Amino acid sequence: MTESKTKAPPQYLVLAAVLFTSSSSIFIRLSTMPPLIIAFYRMAFAAAFLALPFVLRKYRAELFTVSRRDLVLCGASGLALAAHFATWIASLSMTTVMASTVLVSCSPFFVALINAAVFRKKPGKVLLGSLAVAFTGTLVITINFGGEGFGSFAGNMLALAGAATVSIYLIIGQEVRKRVSTATYAFLVYAAAAVALLVLAVGLNQPLGPYSAREFGIVAAMAIVCSVGGHTLYNMLLRFHGAFVVSLATLCEPLFASILAAIILSEIPTLQTVLGGVLVIGGLARYILAKTS
Repeated sequence: MTESKTKAPPQYLVLAAVLFTSSSSIFIRLSTMPPLIIAFYRMAFAAAFLALPFVLRKYRAELFTVSRRDLVLCGASGLALAAHFATWIASLSMTTVMASTVLVSCSPFFVALINAAVFRKKPGKVLLGSLAVAFTGTLVITINFGGEGFGSFAGNMLALAGAATVSIYLIIGQEVRKRVSTATYAFLVYAAAAVALLVLAVGLNQPLGPYSAREFGIVAAMAIVCSVGGHTLYNMLLRFHGAFVVSLATLCEPLFASILAAIILSEIPTLQTVLGGVLVIGGLARYILAKTS
């Protein structure tokens, strides 16, 4: 059962997905689980929440008819998503919510660069200029002007790695979603990500338990709200609007996440982080306006 006859949903729905995913950093900060364990349980719960009510009931036939090529691509997408969560979640324990979410939102440029390198879509002058502005912003955020120490710098680098890996996940999804339904694709990717994270966690001797009901409740809520609600909606929109549009929408996430962090965590970003964030988002916004004008 595919979605070949489904009417394209409006682009503004991507903002709803951003609202859901913006709360990820808050859930992560509220949990005391190690970053890899948070990532593993988030993906495992998300795969289970999709499998039980949707995939095994409505998409079982499709699940067993997915081509070998698409299964491999789903596995690769899952590995990229696992790497995204492993790096980005770790970054939140080493840098601020705003710095982390601004830097991980640089995925549109990684998408553009991968398109240029792999699909021979050469970047134009507008993209190069926007890249220069946004790159300046990343330098402002990541360079240790305020004496915050190496931990902050390392956390910022992990957030950038999260941006690079999520762009791979989006580009693969853009291709596979032409042939595979949202529910089936998301389930296969989340399951592959969960397996990869489990192997990594075990290999690094990360404790899988025991954890309190509160901890599992936080991660389960994150899986429902941020993965099933947020990332699955992204995956639905990928087929109709492409990886670039979806990645651009994540520019709103730093704003939403910073507001939530200020209200819930009493975390106020530094002037340096705000300035860098304005440059990053300004550079990306410049490119968006040029593309849509």
